[in-house]
Amino acid sequence: MYCISVSHKKAPVNIREKFALSNEEKAAFIQKLKKNPQISGCVVLCTCNRSEIYITGSRTAIGELQREVAEFKNLSLQEILKYLNLYSGDRAIAHLFKVCCGFDSMVLGEDEILGQVRDAYQLSLEQNGADYELNVLFQRALAAAKRIKTDTNLSRTPLSIATLVANEVFHFEKEGEKRVMVIGMSGKMGSTITKNILSKPGIQVTGTYRSHKPDFVMEVKSERVKLVEYKDRYRYMNDMDIVVSATSGPHYTVTKTELDQVLTDRKKRLFIDVAVPIDMDPEIRSEEGLTLYDIDYFETLSKNNTEIKMRELDRARALMEEDLDAAVREMMFHPYIRRMGELHQAFDGKKLETVLFKIRDHVSSDDLKVILRTLDGLEHWLREE
Repeated sequence: MYCISVSHKKAPVNIREKFALSNEEKAAFIQKLKKNPQISGCVVLCTCNRSEIYITGSRTAIGELQREVAEFKNLSLQEILKYLNLYSGDRAIAHLFKVCCGFDSMVLGEDEILGQVRDAYQLSLEQNGADYELNVLFQRALAAAKRIKTDTNLSRTPLSIATLVANEVFHFEKEGEKRVMVIGMSGKMGSTITKNILSKPGIQVTGTYRSHKPDFVMEVKSERVKLVEYKDRYRYMNDMDIVVSATSGPHYTVTKTELDQVLTDRKKRLFIDVAVPIDMDPEIRSEEGLTLYDIDYFETLSKNNTEIKMRELDRARALMEEDLDAAVREMMFHPYIRRMGELHQAFDGKKLETVLFKIRDHVSSDDLKVILRTLDGLEHWLREE
């Protein structure tokens, strides 16, 4: 197997965009490659951070693939070569497993890539683009990724502040619909938090904006999002269960004094301040029923989760290496299945000791150690039957 990759590791966004392919283009490109006699199979993977093409074929297939890509995207081959990562043989197989298991992602261990690899493989199947080798390797890589997702906490251990904030919202105890205000929703952090929060049902978001209405606000179309002017934020706080603030302003967005004037009950409410400098009055914590988490709280969570993730990473890598080794062994052994009849004839009538002496005299000492250890194991395995 061979692979060419253009990813976040080596290529800037403007270069990655040149290699991006729509589903229609992927299908057309697979059909184009199928006509090349040097290429026997193809899977095309495109995400926001990478474009990769996996192929099988002759020794010249990787060169043919580079030429085909440049031609299909109307790019200069010499211009794009410096951005390509090339993999072949066992390195290509290992790269596929690392990508599928989230070890090559910008966010270590993220499992969104699992679905993207599955979709890429499925499209290849629909286009009759996957041969035996690609079928085996992609199925095994997908199985390894699912095993890691199920048996470890790697993908379930978030590190980003936005994800940690969203998790606090999800876990906040409240029956029925949760009402969340995001102050500074139009900013980078606020918009990311809002998108994460809206990934789960049963949550209504009230987002604040300055009177000039930034572009992000104009793009909000969800019925679960209500927009209010920043100056009117306190009018809605009594109805909120959770208030998140993520602005870059120099002044408090929420103060204890003004909260006292608008809150009419002492129900449990959560205030989350992820701004630097802080957005919320620390005295909020002194009010009955109110909890305030600041950026230090989330940075501590992130640090603890990083330690957990590193421990889980070791387990996940061990699982991947186990499945990767099984895949490589299957690829190595497969040609010999077709040669069984030929091998039967070659060994027919030969005594075991004759074969073993031949092996001893024709292999290196290191290879002989492996063969003899395997022979010891074979003897044990046969006795167990």
